[in-house]
Amino acid sequence: MSAPTTDQFTCPQCGENGPLTVWNSVNVDLDPSVRDKVEDLSLFEWTCPNCGKVCLVLHPMLYHDMTNQFMVWFAPDGEVQNGAEFSQLDGYTLRTTRTPNEFREKINVLERHLDDRAIELTKLILVMQLTRDNVDVVDLVFRGLDTQGRFVFVLVHPDGAEQQLVLPPTTYEKLAHDVRELLFTPRGFITVDLAWAKDSLDLLNMN
Repeated sequence: MSAPTTDQFTCPQCGENGPLTVWNSVNVDLDPSVRDKVEDLSLFEWTCPNCGKVCLVLHPMLYHDMTNQFMVWFAPDGEVQNGAEFSQLDGYTLRTTRTPNEFREKINVLERHLDDRAIELTKLILVMQLTRDNVDVVDLVFRGLDTQGRFVFVLVHPDGAEQQLVLPPTTYEKLAHDVRELLFTPRGFITVDLAWAKDSLDLLNMN
């Protein structure tokens, strides 16, 4: 990991101030343990030195995976730092995310060498089908592949309950082919999420 900076954070429970370690960037190849710390969000945890309360303090961070050739900005405030120096890296996928679920999901997708554009389009089609069936969807997250190569998603309901959805790879494979052949994706850091998928599905339907 890169050298961290130190800030101050005020405990919302007792009002005590304490030092906060902020990782502006991490490299999973140089420190493999960071992968689990991102997955369980412990990299963003702060413990009050007075009362012991544990808080989740989200801050911007660049995640770098050299082996799988991708970088993901986590920008919870919506402001992405200038990534021009990385924008011309040959073979790299460069993405931005705003929520912890989006951040972890994007890493999960890209380290499997999947096309995140096709994943987001697959999720959009699933959400549209669920909405037509009068199913309320708070979130839909790609979880991984099962032993049969099927795509596993987790549906989050309004009451917080989770439901697993399993799809055969055919939908993803068709969409992956379509985005490669029919969509232009600019270089540099971009946000590929459900909003991007809505715009892109309209473009694909025009072809």
